[in-house]
Amino acid sequence: MPVSVTCTQCGRTYALKDEFAGKKARCPDCQTVLVVPTQDVVYAVAGEVDEETGENAALHPAFQRDKFLMRQKVMAISAKYTISDEARRPILFVERPAHLKRQLLAGCGVVAVMLVSAVLAVVAGVLVATLTGSDGAGFAVGALGVVGTIAAAIVAAIRFSPKRHIHFYADEEKTQPLLDVLQDKKNELLTTTFTVIRPDGRVLAYIGKNQLSNIFRKKWTVADADGRPLFVAREDSLILSLIRRFVPVLQNFMRTNFVFVVPSENGDGLIRGEFNRKFTIVDSYVLDLSRDRPPRIDRRVAVAMGVLLDTGERR
Repeated sequence: MPVSVTCTQCGRTYALKDEFAGKKARCPDCQTVLVVPTQDVVYAVAGEVDEETGENAALHPAFQRDKFLMRQKVMAISAKYTISDEARRPILFVERPAHLKRQLLAGCGVVAVMLVSAVLAVVAGVLVATLTGSDGAGFAVGALGVVGTIAAAIVAAIRFSPKRHIHFYADEEKTQPLLDVLQDKKNELLTTTFTVIRPDGRVLAYIGKNQLSNIFRKKWTVADADGRPLFVAREDSLILSLIRRFVPVLQNFMRTNFVFVVPSENGDGLIRGEFNRKFTIVDSYVLDLSRDRPPRIDRRVAVAMGVLLDTGERR
């Protein structure tokens, strides 16, 4: 909704679009520079009702804002992020555990499977060559055994490797969980899906991407707990995405930014948010939902999507 502004110099009152809230504007009559007031926006949670008041529940204070500054921690085994407000005060702490012990055990398991499969392939090849008197038959069996060894190693790697879940906390000590993003399956080939849930286990959203569509332009789809589309996170430009993929020399010098697009009646979609990478050595991003008026994107889901755009795309 429009923001009402009254000039302190000439007294003229006029309306500006809400996207100018908090920014400077010049009075068209006397040229006085004013700061456009910000509106009090209620960041409510759609469909969730407070049991005591019977009113729509409000988001945790950490999510009651439009801008989130995300920075990855360095020198950490697990993927860790600190999310801050515009004043750079930490408000969320994020961790994607690496499960180092399980990773090591998975590696040992894969090696063991490969050794056993390789030995069996050699033994089978020798037996076939001995029984048939044909070295060619023995070689063919051995070759099939090598293929089987590779397949067994892939299956073992998937079987033993842990799922990579993401956890959000209100404090660095991780005593107050706020959100979980759970990887649905470990062996998804063409699609990758995650489920966003609250601490009480209720589903907030489903997030997924199709690996084939990523060939030309990265895109993630987000749906609510009932499967209804909420928004799409996609690379900001198709042309730039093609340059990033097919001009490798420029890939490391081009930031990969995303826009959050909400479905509209005409089918084109409305850009309601941006997720931009900053020029820093350590991964640092800005999630800006200032254009989401009135708020239609759950800030919890948007922040979860932001973390996935980094860890899920291995940026």
